[in-house]
Amino acid sequence: MTQLNRRNLIQLTALSAVGGAVLGELPAAAEGPRQPGQYGPASLSAAIVGMAVDGTTGYFVTRGQTPPKVVTYDIAARAVTDVVPLERGDGAWACTVSGGKVYIGTYSFGDVVEYDPATKTARRLGTIGPSGTIVFAATTAPDGVVYFGTYPRGEVWSLQPATGTLTNLGRAFPGSQYARLLAADERYVYAGTIPAHIVRIDRATGEKVDIMPTGTPLDAGLGALAAAGGRVYAASAFGVHDIASDGSGHVEVPADGEYLVDSLSVTGDGGLLALGRLTGSILRREGDRLVTIAQGPAGDEGRGVVELADGTVFAANGSGRVSILAPGRDTVEQHDLTDDPRAAGPELLQSMCAAPDGSVYVGGHFAITVHEPARGVSRRYPVGGEAKDIVAWRDRMISALYPSGEIVELNPRTGQVRSFGQIGHNQQRPWDVVHHKPSGLVLVASAPRYGSLQGALTLLDPATGELEVRLDILPNQALNAIALDGDLAYIAGDTWGGNGTPPTEPTSQVAVFDIRRREVVDRFAPLPGQPSMQHVEVFNGVLYASYKRTSGTWIAYDLTTRTVLHSGKLSGYGEIVAHHGQVYAATNFGDTIYRLGPGLAAAEPLYSGIGTNWYTVPRIEPVPGARKAWTAVDRNLALVELPG
Repeated sequence: MTQLNRRNLIQLTALSAVGGAVLGELPAAAEGPRQPGQYGPASLSAAIVGMAVDGTTGYFVTRGQTPPKVVTYDIAARAVTDVVPLERGDGAWACTVSGGKVYIGTYSFGDVVEYDPATKTARRLGTIGPSGTIVFAATTAPDGVVYFGTYPRGEVWSLQPATGTLTNLGRAFPGSQYARLLAADERYVYAGTIPAHIVRIDRATGEKVDIMPTGTPLDAGLGALAAAGGRVYAASAFGVHDIASDGSGHVEVPADGEYLVDSLSVTGDGGLLALGRLTGSILRREGDRLVTIAQGPAGDEGRGVVELADGTVFAANGSGRVSILAPGRDTVEQHDLTDDPRAAGPELLQSMCAAPDGSVYVGGHFAITVHEPARGVSRRYPVGGEAKDIVAWRDRMISALYPSGEIVELNPRTGQVRSFGQIGHNQQRPWDVVHHKPSGLVLVASAPRYGSLQGALTLLDPATGELEVRLDILPNQALNAIALDGDLAYIAGDTWGGNGTPPTEPTSQVAVFDIRRREVVDRFAPLPGQPSMQHVEVFNGVLYASYKRTSGTWIAYDLTTRTVLHSGKLSGYGEIVAHHGQVYAATNFGDTIYRLGPGLAAAEPLYSGIGTNWYTVPRIEPVPGARKAWTAVDRNLALVELPG
C-alpha cells in the first residue's frame, strides 16, 4: 500500500475556489497558471449547522471543515469578528447560549464544548455517547440549565454550566434513535423525535409524557421546537402545532405552500417567527396562520431565526448566508460567510465529475466549483443545495441536490442554472446520477426522507425536460447506486431507506432495469444478510458491490452463474468504477483507493493516507483516455495514477 504524498501525484494543482459568487455572474478566476505539484482546495465553504444569538451577536458552527470553527458575527456591523477552531469533530448542530457563553454539541464524537467569547477559547467539557454520536439539538432553560439531544441513542442530557456536570436523562422515546429537537421552559424540557413524537420531560422528576397531538402521522417530519408561556410550538411540513404543555388546546397554524418549517422562535411579545425550508420564506404568525414577511435564500435550509430587541429579524441558512430584515422593511440584506477567508475553508466534498473537456466539477455545500486544471483556474457557483452527484451532459453538467431533490443543469462557463424540477414523491437524498448515452436519458437514484423506506428511480430527458419518477424498482428500499451495462441499469438498494424506520426487508437487493422498455426485468440479492448496498459496477459480466452494512464488505458476483466469485473487506464503503480494463474502489474511514479486479481474490490497496475528504462517499473520477483519475487528497484536487 502506498502512503500517498506529493511524490505519488501526477499533478496536484492549486485551484483556489472563489467565494461569494452571485448566481448568474462569472466569478473572478484564480490568478495565473499553477505548476504541477502544487495543490489547493477542491471546494471552499463556510456552511453552518449550529446557530445561537446573544443580544446583537450571532454564533455559528461550521460543517464540513475539520475541525469545525466557531464563527462570531456582529449583526449591527454586518461582519465576522472572530473565528476559533474546535479541538475535533466535523460540525455541531447543537448550539445555545447560557450566561454569556456558548455551549456546543458536536458530531461525530459527541463532545460538549464551552466557548467563551470573552477569552476566545473553547474547552471540551465531556463526551455524551460513543464515537459516531451526533448531538443534534441544544436549548437553554430560563434558569440557565442547558439540554442536549443525541443520535443514535435518542438521549436527552442536561448540563449545569456552573459546575460542568453532565447528566443523562435517558432515551426520549422508546425505540427512537433521534432526540432531534429540544425546547425548554421553567418546568419542562421538550424533545422532538423521529418518528414524530413530542416528549415532555419533567425537569425535576424526569417523568416523560408524549404530548404529540392525536392523529398526527408518525412520519409527519418535525422541523423545529419552541416553548414559552405554557405553550409548545412544533414546526412541521404543514406549518406549526400550537399546544399547551399538557398536550391540550391543540391549534394548527398552517403555512401555505411550505415544504417544511425548519426554524422557529418566540418573539418578545409572544408571537412566532419561522423559516420555510427550500422556499426561503421568512414567516410571522398572524392570527392562526404563518404568513411570509420577506424572502431569504431560496433552496436553502434554515438554521435559525430570531427577533432582536430593536425589532430587527436575523436569520441564517445552512449555506452560510445570513439575512437581516430591518424594522419596517420587507426586503432583506444578505451576507455570505464564505466571503470572509477566516470563516471559509476546505470542506468535505459531496461529489466530483471529470468532464470530457478536461474540467473537473466538484460538488460542495450549496455550491459547485468548476476547475480547469490546464489553465489553473476555477470558478465557484452557488446552487440551491448539496450537489450529491454530478454527471457531464453535452457542454454542461447535471446535478441532483439535497435536501430539495431538485435536478438542475449548470453551464460551467457562465454559472447559469436551469431547473428540471424536484423529484418529489417524498424523496430527499439523491445518491447517484448517470447518463445513458444511447437513449439520452439521465438516471437518478434517490433515498426518501427520514422515517420512510421507499426510494425512487428518476428518468430525465434533458433535451425535453421530461421527468418520470418510479417507485416500483425495489420495494421498501432506498436506491443508492446505478451501474450501466448496455441498455440495462443495475440499481443497488438499501433496506434502511431514509433511516428512522425499522427495515421491513432482511437483505438489500439489486434491481435490473431495462432502460429501453422502462421496466424491471429482474431482482436479486447478491449477498444474503447484508441490509445496505452503497455502490455497484458491472464489468465483463461481473457485478462488483460495496456494502454499507456490513461496512467494508465487497464482492465480485458472476451475473451468469449467480455466484460470488470473490469477497473481502475494505476500510469502508464508497464508489466503484471500471476503467481501462480494471475495476477500482475508493472507500471511507481512512480514505483508501483499491484495485478490485478483474480476477483478484483479494482487494489490492493502491493509496492510503490521503486524509478525510468526503461528506458523502469517496470518489475516483477516471480521466477519459488515460490511466489516471481525479480524486481528493487532504481536501485538495489531485490527479493520481491508476495502475493495471
